Parts: sequence; structure tokens; C-alpha cells
Amino acid sequence: MRIFLILPLLIMSSCFHENVVDLKKNENPSFCLFGDAGTGTEDQARVAELLKNENCDAYFYLGDIIYPKGLKSSSDKAAQNLFFKYYADIIKDRDMFLMMGNHDYHGNIDAWLEIAKKHPRLHYPSHYYLAKINEICFPVMNTTDYKLQQMLWLKSLNLEGCKHKVLLGHHPAKSSGKHKNPYFPLNLFLKYAMSFNNIYVAGHDHHLSYEGQVDGVHQFVSGAGGQLRSVNEELAVFAKSRLGFIKIVPNGTELLFELIGLDDGERKVLFSKKLISSLANH
Repeated sequence: MRIFLILPLLIMSSCFHENVVDLKKNENPSFCLFGDAGTGTEDQARVAELLKNENCDAYFYLGDIIYPKGLKSSSDKAAQNLFFKYYADIIKDRDMFLMMGNHDYHGNIDAWLEIAKKHPRLHYPSHYYLAKINEICFPVMNTTDYKLQQMLWLKSLNLEGCKHKVLLGHHPAKSSGKHKNPYFPLNLFLKYAMSFNNIYVAGHDHHLSYEGQVDGVHQFVSGAGGQLRSVNEELAVFAKSRLGFIKIVPNGTELLFELIGLDDGERKVLFSKKLISSLANH
């Protein structure tokens, strides 16, 4: 009986190696993290231009790529109108990693698997995966459809060669925005995922923030890529309803987090914080 119980776990574990994108960049690469951008508005265009000019080595799109109901198929014109129209110049010579958000789940999320295969600089190998860029590792989670297999994957991650680790997901574990904190059972899944990490960056709420710590895990929100909502600044260490993104720059043993936004139409570093990431897996 024990063999039959263990066999499915072994089969699932054997598939985990397919969930890795391993890239080599120049020394000290920088990363831009943005989300909730697929609105087709002037605000999306302004942030897209800001992202392009930032010239990061890699970009992470933290979900809600297509509002309001995702893609119908890989040939859906919304992919061109709400994604490639704004980011084609970036993925010509720089890498972008995708994540699905709750709005994308209203459509066909598998469409992005097909689309990414046609664009060498666009990465979406699975609905959750590990992005390894030099010595920095980003577990890219699926926080909309979270199951046992993903929990096993989080626990079994091979972090060999990783100097830093930053956990990424669409839904925040703490937010000073409209959605506030997640409810059961998502809160339990995030608590489990964060037990292997000490830095978590999410989108979902449409602002930029450093929320502080939850159970010793530093919480950032970067969901201001295409529209804004009000934010309760008193609930976070720092929070602003400003269009923009988060930039991560490694520096030795530290990671510099910069919240970069548009202030009176100009690029401005709104907030910055240096952190040391943890590689511990329990």
C-alpha cells in the first residue's frame, strides 16, 4: 500500500525539472517587476515606456495580463492589442517572464504556453516555474489555482547555484489596497509558500508598496502597471497610488528594492530598501 501512495509523488517530482528557466546575464543584472497592466489605456502605455527606458536585464509580469477576461485562444487579438503593442520592443532583446492572474483565469491560460513558445525572449514554460538568472532565483507561483503538486514543488526546489531568492505571486499575503489580506484557503497556501522564503513580491492591488513583514517575510506589492486604486497608506511601511513598478538590483550579499513611479509625469524613486534574502527550504 505504501508503494502506491508514494508512486504518485515520485511521478510528480520527476516532472519538476521541466519547470525551470535558467539564463545567464551580465554581472549584476537588474530586474523590473510589474503587474495588472493589461488595460489598453494611456496609463498602460506610460508605464510600458517607463519600463522600456529602465533597460532592465529581465522583466517579470505579475499577472492580469489581459483585462477583463483573459485570452480566448493563442490567436486572440487581445494578445496583440493589450500585450505585444506595449511590450514588443522590450522582448526584442530582453527577457520577460509571465505569470497568470485571476483575470487571466477567466480565459484560456494555456494560450500563453503556446504564445511563449513562438517568442524566444518570452518565458512561460508552465503555470508555475523557477526562473534562475545568474545567482538570483525567482520561484514564480500560481496563486489562483494552487494544488498539492505546487506545494510539493515549492518544497523540492533545487536552489543549487542560487545566491538570492525572491518569491513571486499574483495575490499578496498582505495589502494596504482594496483587496486587503487574502481569505481561506489562499492565506494558508501563501503562508506555506512563504515558509521557504523571506521576500515576497505580488501584484493584484493597483498600487506600489512595501507592506512590511508577515511572519518575518518582507511583503511588496507591484500592481500599478496599467491602472490605479486608492490605498490606505497607514497600513503599510510605504504605499502610494502611483503608476510604476519595482526594480531589484543585486549588490553583493544584498538586494536593493526600488519602488519606481511616475510623479507629475516624471520617473521618481518613491521608496527603496536593502534586504538579504534567505535560501532556506524546510
